[in-house]
Amino acid sequence: MTASRRDRMRPFEVIGIAVIVAVFTGIVVISTTRNLTMAAIWLGVAFIAMLVISATVVLMIRPRKEELADIEELRAAAPAKAPGAPAKKKPTTPHTRSAGSAAPEKKK
Repeated sequence: MTASRRDRMRPFEVIGIAVIVAVFTGIVVISTTRNLTMAAIWLGVAFIAMLVISATVVLMIRPRKEELADIEELRAAAPAKAPGAPAKKKPTTPHTRSAGSAAPEKKK
C-alpha cells in the first residue's frame, strides 16, 4: 500500500509553515532594528521554534480509523521474530572490576 499524496506532503507543509513564520519574524526584526545580524538570528530562532511546536502538535493528533487499519495491516505484514531466536547478549568477562571497587583480588 502506498501513501497518498497528501500524506507524503504533510512534512513539507510543516516546514513551509515554519519558513513563513520565520520570514515574517525576520522582516519584522529587520524593519524595526535595521540590524541584519539580529534579524538572521531571530529568523533562525523562529524557524526552529515553529518547527518544533508544529511537529509536536502533529504528533498529538489521534489517527483516524483508516490510519489505524493501515497501521495494523503493516504490522501484520511485517516479519515476526521467531520465538526461539536467541537474543544478542553483551559479552561479559568474569575478571573485570569497576574503577571504584575496593574488593581485593583472590590469589590462587
